[in-house]
Amino acid sequence: MRIGVCTTDFDRAMPADELFSLVKQLGFTCVQLAFSSVSECGFSLSDHIEIPGEVSPEAIAAILSASEKHGVKIVAVNGTFNMAHSDPAVRAEGLRRFDGFLKAVKALGCPLASLCSGSRSARGLWTYDPATALPDAWDDMQATMGAAVAMAEKYGIVLAIETEASNVIDSPQKARRIMDEIGSPNLKMILDCANLFHAGEAAPENVRPRIESAIEYFGRDIVLAHGKDIRAGDAIDFCATGLGIVDFQYMLECLAAVDFKGDMLLHGIYDINAMPGCLAFMRGILKNSRIAESK
Repeated sequence: MRIGVCTTDFDRAMPADELFSLVKQLGFTCVQLAFSSVSECGFSLSDHIEIPGEVSPEAIAAILSASEKHGVKIVAVNGTFNMAHSDPAVRAEGLRRFDGFLKAVKALGCPLASLCSGSRSARGLWTYDPATALPDAWDDMQATMGAAVAMAEKYGIVLAIETEASNVIDSPQKARRIMDEIGSPNLKMILDCANLFHAGEAAPENVRPRIESAIEYFGRDIVLAHGKDIRAGDAIDFCATGLGIVDFQYMLECLAAVDFKGDMLLHGIYDINAMPGCLAFMRGILKNSRIAESK
């Protein structure tokens, strides 16, 4: 298992060489890349669509050169857009861009892209709205995700979703349901244990049962792990790795039990100065697990 970082944890876009140099200096060996993190891509996020419709050959070359030069592997690329938006035009625009996005992921030689199942909120794809739990939101999301998976199959790219309390897929049970309904080997899971809690549920005594439930429903379909943490309390209060209640030792034990072969991406830190400490914490956890760290 490599330990890396999600590039969305950095507060600005950078030239590819600067970004990968920084990741290396911080001690990480891999990244989950967002094209919005690379200034050569000339792309900025919107509230509902976080992918470009194309990435120039020059930007791809810059990213590949920086990855090789600094020895930092790209193990996943952010492919998130609002698959449950109430406006069909937003969902259609996300899908229109998705084919060009996948071409760019393929050009990077990366086998994995992340997804967001989406929200009915007008404020953004990560924002809660009660309408997200209604059957029509599921139907819109399923149709959109199914179309995205069909595109990914053409390029040989695996798409990975995760549970999110604010999204349509907000539980391991729903994650299992969407994988079964779409029925493609190109749709898998990201395990982010901090995302297994709804408001009012983040308590130490709930941690291991939530991890066990996730492993029960989609354990052998996990292709990536996120090292995000959450504080105990009634709110959903994410925090840097090691500062919350997630039992990462137990998480790794459960991943080892299902023969997990993927990587661990730290996420939710947002402070460069805190990243070395978070990395050291995770390395210590990994050293005492049955999963070996790889470079």
